[in-house]
Amino acid sequence: MIKVFNQFRRIYEDDGRNDRDFAEQEVKLKAAQHRVVTAAARLMRASEVLNDAALRAFPVSGEERH
Repeated sequence: MIKVFNQFRRIYEDDGRNDRDFAEQEVKLKAAQHRVVTAAARLMRASEVLNDAALRAFPVSGEERH
């Protein structure tokens, strides 16, 4: 019970001293996330193109080549 009380006291008395600014890291993280999402989208599109080419080259039985 004392630990819970101490946590509430710590939160209430927190005046922001010694807080860290993570704005620069957040900007870098968002840029990295954008690059990953873009790369994943490009990879998915390349996979679709490759799959389409493979299906044209090796049609499923009963289908003709285009």
